Amino acid sequence: MSTTRSELRPARTSHSPAAFSGSPLQAASGDTERDRGFALRGVTSAVVILSCLMGAGSALAQAAPAPAPAPAPADAPTPPAPPAATEKTALDTVVVTGMRKSAESAQTIKQNSDQVVDSIVAEDIGKFPDKNVAELLGRVTGVQIQRGNGEAGTVIIRGLGGIVTLLNGREFFSDSGRSLYLADVPATMLNRIDVYKTQEASLPEGGTAGVIDVRTNRPFDFKDAQLFINARGERRDKAKTNNPDLSTMASNRWKTDLGEMGALIGLSYQRGQYHDERAFVGDPLLVTVPGRQNQVVASDSMGRVLDLGDRRRVAGNFALQWKPSKDAEVYLEGFATKINHRYQQSFLVGGIGLVNDPNLGWIPADGSVITTKPGTDNLDTITNTNYPGWGFTSTQAKHDDARNMQLALGGTLQVNDKLKLKTELAHTHSKIDWVNRILDTGYNPTSTVASVKDSGGFIDYPGLDLTNPANFHINGGVDVRGVREGNSTDWRGDADYDLGDGFFKEFSTGLRLAKRDAMAVQTNMAWTTSFSAVGQSLANFPGIWAVSPSTWGDFGVKQYAYASRDWLLDNGAAFREMLTGSTDLTAYDPTTRFDDTEKTSSAYGRLKFGFDLLGKPITGVAGLRLVHTSQVLRGNSKDNATGTITPVNIDTSRTDALPTISLRAELTPRLIGRLVWGKTIERPAFSDYNPATTVSPPGGGVTYGTIAGGNPDLKPTESNNTDVALEWYFTKTGAITGTLFDHKFKNRVMTQTTETTIDDVLYRVTKPVNLTTAELHGYELGYRQFYDFLPGWLSGFGLEANFTFMTGSQTDAAGNTTTFLGQSRKGYNVVGLYERNNIYGRLAYNWRSKFLAESPYRTTGRELWVAPLRTLDASIGYNISKQLTVSLDVTNLLNQAYHDYFDSNPSLVRDVRYYDRTVAVGLRWKM
Repeated sequence: MSTTRSELRPARTSHSPAAFSGSPLQAASGDTERDRGFALRGVTSAVVILSCLMGAGSALAQAAPAPAPAPAPADAPTPPAPPAATEKTALDTVVVTGMRKSAESAQTIKQNSDQVVDSIVAEDIGKFPDKNVAELLGRVTGVQIQRGNGEAGTVIIRGLGGIVTLLNGREFFSDSGRSLYLADVPATMLNRIDVYKTQEASLPEGGTAGVIDVRTNRPFDFKDAQLFINARGERRDKAKTNNPDLSTMASNRWKTDLGEMGALIGLSYQRGQYHDERAFVGDPLLVTVPGRQNQVVASDSMGRVLDLGDRRRVAGNFALQWKPSKDAEVYLEGFATKINHRYQQSFLVGGIGLVNDPNLGWIPADGSVITTKPGTDNLDTITNTNYPGWGFTSTQAKHDDARNMQLALGGTLQVNDKLKLKTELAHTHSKIDWVNRILDTGYNPTSTVASVKDSGGFIDYPGLDLTNPANFHINGGVDVRGVREGNSTDWRGDADYDLGDGFFKEFSTGLRLAKRDAMAVQTNMAWTTSFSAVGQSLANFPGIWAVSPSTWGDFGVKQYAYASRDWLLDNGAAFREMLTGSTDLTAYDPTTRFDDTEKTSSAYGRLKFGFDLLGKPITGVAGLRLVHTSQVLRGNSKDNATGTITPVNIDTSRTDALPTISLRAELTPRLIGRLVWGKTIERPAFSDYNPATTVSPPGGGVTYGTIAGGNPDLKPTESNNTDVALEWYFTKTGAITGTLFDHKFKNRVMTQTTETTIDDVLYRVTKPVNLTTAELHGYELGYRQFYDFLPGWLSGFGLEANFTFMTGSQTDAAGNTTTFLGQSRKGYNVVGLYERNNIYGRLAYNWRSKFLAESPYRTTGRELWVAPLRTLDASIGYNISKQLTVSLDVTNLLNQAYHDYFDSNPSLVRDVRYYDRTVAVGLRWKM
């Protein structure tokens, strides 16, 4: 049977996707001098490249319209759009609002930035068409998202997952991980999102792909009092549920004798009852069919998986600002979320009519009839009307109780016309308690029909009623729980000094001290098959069982009886008593625990300069960030042969020098050229550092032993990144941009399994290791425009479109080279916009080409590929009045199918997945 028990074990959940005191900064290593040399040579090369861009700039300059007003600094709050005269009379003006205002503000940030950055700016409070930050990011050039568990979750930039996630410029993370789970931040709280695709010295280190900075509203972002209430009802087609999405925000500012003060508070509640499903084919096998010359590529099993969940998310934020004078400001702000997520993975797995003969290998069972896809050796259908086969269901009932919180106190002081000081102290806490209770039931079909159909596995059992619990018997179960937790306290101080109008313009420096603790532990109950209920009919246990919801599509079995998620989660003591005879909680397993303390001390210097080249103004920023990292890694190793548990403590430290250089050429007032180079690092996950090792000797029919654990000797991934960009801003809300990018990696982390012999016994050793090298390069193109020049109602149309092409490879220590994991060669987004009078609308199409997901896949030695993905979302709204707006938002209009397959051969199917289509009706009131 290809579906292994490891598939049914607890997996890292969606909240699964630093440091104070300690050592002072140490002198940079030899690499530092080398990096400084690279930076100096980079400046020389940059001047040459920018000179070459002048020719292209001169041609476009002839066609460029008159210059736009100078934009505000990139780090300033989103400014109100200036009035724009649209009539010949001096009295009639139109204030730019809505989508145009959002596009204008985002374009201003990009145009005036020293880095390659793309931004999303709120067009109005609470008016984003998406529910959370992750969904919004799917429209940014080069950014790709993947949906699952009822929402967008995974976010990658240019095929890379090494992203630093910031909240208002500060690091934020989920439980013991390193990144903020972006779906936890509701869109209604946002002021803007900045996606930095290049690093700079003042940004926190830790990401090779880029930085995503999520900025929430503050009271001084608004001119006066603000109040909004947003209510949405969401319908999901496969879950057949109606869910609420409620949010509100209140903000005001006052002038007092003590100075100007402001206060803001925001609240959000979301519930999502979702239904994701898969129709799968097991791992490929070679089957010898009598009378056939070639072996048939098939599997011994097929089935269904239902991912059904109920997620309740409460989020809140507040901000207090005090400006005692025009030169000073103090703020206190906080953000918190609480997620109650009850969900399940429910498997139905069935044999399809193959047996493993000790002499011949895999062959058809007696009576099985096999056909293949025309012109191939791949399985098409297999039927057996007299098949004493096997099948089982498995309900993994899971409950995640997650809490995230961050509190920050900071201030700024304009000491004089030249010097500005900033400081901030922040504390972050994140914790998740999780439970996974599994109960398996078996069934015995006598007739089976199976086929590879519509990119998935079709399986059915004529004459067998799978909704009747009497046709199932209990097989076994397990009760597992765990906790993951993270805490950090960090302080930073920054200074900016204006050097005047000479060659050197500004010098910035700063210091950051941080302490980060990460911990994880869980129980490790053995799979239990010896309790009294094993073998009994599921019908003998009223309340324990339920019938699954109907599955979508035509993949055979529509519904089946299984263990009830709600019963398993609500009756933990009774379930444990069934399994073990005791209601007591299982003790945490010390071999699963890791405790890491990571302390970082970092300092940076950043020098802004400017000069003219061939009559064109050039500005640049050269920076260096020095980071000293010390770690205390604690775990426990166990030798299963003796039962001995040995504590393992390891101290490590290193210093990294991260130089950056960026040049920005104003070829014309509307045409900008850029060259950015920088070195970045990405630290491994805390669990990857775990020094514990578990040794399991051969047994239970397995002829080899296993050795599993982390790798405290892991090095951070290093990346040298180069971006060259040309950006033409032909109107306030119109631009054409292009970027060439190149990433060269060293020490990229991957999980590797090798074999070794200890005392003449073969062991498989699985642990994370550093790759030798990897590279990724490509280009991005972007276009945005509102067609205001068109007559009448046509002037409401606009278009945003972008395209990304990339290619890359990675090489492991053994010299094996594969395609860069997770990288689609091509991807694009097209967003049609409309806004005129009181009507607005969006139609967003996203597409990415196939990508390599795993290599090798499990123990098959094969590659697992994902077919091209496409989504279409729509939104339309009507402003009933200045205060009241009604909207209709639809996601997954095309009913996207996620399809993966083996060895870049789409006919060699693994599974097909379908997700909910959602329709939401919203009502928004703003004071």
